[in-house]
Amino acid sequence: MSEKEEALQHLSDIKSVLVDKDAFFPYNYNALIVWGVIGMIMSLFMGVIFKASLLYGAIFSFVVTTAGFMIEGFLVKKVNEAYDIEDCTKRQKFISIMFSMLTFFAIALSVLRAKRDLIIPAYAVWIFLIGMGNFALGFILNIKIFTLASYLKMSVAILIMIATLFVGDLGSLDSMFFFFVQGVTFALLGVLPILIARKLKKEL
Repeated sequence: MSEKEEALQHLSDIKSVLVDKDAFFPYNYNALIVWGVIGMIMSLFMGVIFKASLLYGAIFSFVVTTAGFMIEGFLVKKVNEAYDIEDCTKRQKFISIMFSMLTFFAIALSVLRAKRDLIIPAYAVWIFLIGMGNFALGFILNIKIFTLASYLKMSVAILIMIATLFVGDLGSLDSMFFFFVQGVTFALLGVLPILIARKLKKEL
């Protein structure tokens, strides 16, 4: 066996061990850009749609986020194929299920809050729950930028919830406070994931 073949064999063995132990987490960071775009769409239109109809708001949130999960699944599958991984690793499954549950829980809470005409707090719920997901992701994968992003999102969400105690109409879509919260959500759930994706792609 030549030195080149021996080196390739060692690489194959290492890859096999990593995959077998599920310590490997291949990911396509373009999926973060997709989620950033979805975050922008949600922040711009969620309040208006929920205000018009609880049913339409729930359908809108479900369709948009489900599309995000499907696109992410397709992108991650492409990366897995490059490593000869036929199925998701345990880490991929865990993170996917966790974010799915957080997202659908956020939709349910959004419907409940919109029913009580509490549109603004619904944005804080999304920011906080996505922040929790980022914290778990950063902890599991040891990616510091996800952990920092999670602290930022959860802290801002808590501050927004505290601020709502001093605001009268939490269902108003033409108040300065609503536009502020909408802008913060646009930045944290839309712009920030795209910036993180660009940074991580450069590091690769």
